[in-house]
Amino acid sequence: MRITDLKIRVVEPPEFTFQWREDIPPVQLTMTVFEIVTDVGISGISSSWLPAAPREIGESADHFFRPLLVGADPLQREKIWQELMAFSRYMIAPKAASNIDIALWDIAGKAANMPIHQLLGGYRDKVPVYITTETQKATEDYATLALEAKAAEMHAVKLHAAAIPDKDIAACRAVREAVGPDYTLMLDATSAYDFQDAVRVGRVLEELDFHWYEDPIRDDDVAGFRRLCEVLDVPVFMGESTARGPWTYANYLMQGAADGLRAVGDIVGGITGLRKIGALAELHNRRLEPHSYGSTLVQAAHLHYILAAKNCEFFELPFPRGPLDFGMKSVVEIDADGYALAPTAPGLGYEVDWDVLDDATIQVYG
Repeated sequence: MRITDLKIRVVEPPEFTFQWREDIPPVQLTMTVFEIVTDVGISGISSSWLPAAPREIGESADHFFRPLLVGADPLQREKIWQELMAFSRYMIAPKAASNIDIALWDIAGKAANMPIHQLLGGYRDKVPVYITTETQKATEDYATLALEAKAAEMHAVKLHAAAIPDKDIAACRAVREAVGPDYTLMLDATSAYDFQDAVRVGRVLEELDFHWYEDPIRDDDVAGFRRLCEVLDVPVFMGESTARGPWTYANYLMQGAADGLRAVGDIVGGITGLRKIGALAELHNRRLEPHSYGSTLVQAAHLHYILAAKNCEFFELPFPRGPLDFGMKSVVEIDADGYALAPTAPGLGYEVDWDVLDDATIQVYG
């Protein structure tokens, strides 16, 4: 089997915006859809969602990676991964390489006629879900969302609050009061605090019995994270904004800078990158809780990895879901008990609606 073509579509879904925190304005996003075509009629699909200039990811893939892919054996994922990630030294972040890796895993699953999670080895057939909120305008809105999630049997709620310490503390207190003492809660501060504020918010999370405290400061501040892990009892998770690949994670754990790791598969080298980070975490007796926020196929890539790994507790579900499921005929299935169910179709296992994607395409490469 050989790769014969790399097709890239830059898609602009309507109302495809996201706001991480109060000091960053909403961003209009595009979706870059990759289709790797082979000479045996099997194609691998993936789609990005991470913020980028509209054509950044597509142009990177077309310029740097098309020559590496056409003619290659798509089942030699590790060889291709090493070649793609070598460019991470020069590129802002390996977003294109990560999505190509996901599409290659889609090919492998389809060629083997099995879902990727089975190809990875398989550990379970469902995983508990937590929802991630977007930044809300009013403190009480977080409590409302948390109650909706609890009523829908979601297993936990993670707040993306204002990333302003006093507002975040108010939101966390309001949500804990609303959902009661036993419901699982987390806070993602999106790397916004300085060290002093990170400690102050962390003390409140300890008081409120939060399950983990995510990205309170920048990943670059390894010494700061090491100190946070020492002084706080709430587990400190970090790594999500690490953008050059898996290598830095070894330093985080060796320096004692993380109680648990976060990673974004569509930015650290795809499913292959997640596997490397997850193995590192497991051998250090740490959890890797992958970020799963993104388009349906981004969610799918992370779900397959989580289903094949022991040291992951949850699947992260975007909330609300609608805009991120754009261009899909099928999406991640959540059962009545709040579990994400393993896909059963080969590869990533979800069906793309090409007519919808083509109608929203603003640029084609290949």
